[in-house]
Amino acid sequence: MEPIVLEHVSLHHRGQAIIDKVSLRIAKGEFVGLIGPNGAGKTTMLRLILGLLPPTGGRVQLLGADPWRQPAVRTRAGYLPQRPAFEDRFPLTAADAIWLALPRRPFSWRPARREKELIAGALELVNLAGYGESPLRALSGGQLQRVYLARALVNRPEVLILDEPTSALDFAAQRHFYRLLADLRRQLGLTILVVSHDLLALAAVADRFILLDKTVLASGNPRRVLSFKGLNREELFPVREVAR
Repeated sequence: MEPIVLEHVSLHHRGQAIIDKVSLRIAKGEFVGLIGPNGAGKTTMLRLILGLLPPTGGRVQLLGADPWRQPAVRTRAGYLPQRPAFEDRFPLTAADAIWLALPRRPFSWRPARREKELIAGALELVNLAGYGESPLRALSGGQLQRVYLARALVNRPEVLILDEPTSALDFAAQRHFYRLLADLRRQLGLTILVVSHDLLALAAVADRFILLDKTVLASGNPRRVLSFKGLNREELFPVREVAR
């Protein structure tokens, strides 16, 4: 079974096509980069796959289920959104941030033993063992993003979906983050879908790029997709400020 399947999927708003007749399949264990210019519909595509938006046409399948009509399937997917649930100025430790991603127990004010084990395991996966009590504000940009990645992994998903996970990082930190994702893919058998403008770092580890501009323009080997004639490289390689 292919974990992610879209068949002729469209999403229209006020008569405008945001996503237009997209069909794609992502195989189990595949690492895919979803790329395209700003406004191409990439984040909307992720929200459709996660069942956070209903399509106006076509069919979306996540792990064999319709994620809009069968939202329980979302628990089998980890999601790192473009904007995290909270920022580093919040008075939380790394362990607190990860604990808040676990299913809530009634009247729970601190993690139970099993939850502590899951938190520690998630931190170890992202090479932050021993950082559980570190305040978020004390972490570097790269460390903070790995805490957010640990949040997405703590429930041990089968599919990992990330939206611009390295947009605030310098190139060295981007490469480190994507190498970590590649290691996690092998270690956990994850299927990974990443939206990113950081194409050089992502191309080093991704199996495939999908070029989206409301519809799929190209799909295949990253180098071949990056040589696609319709590519606007100025839009795909924006200049950004980076975190400390």
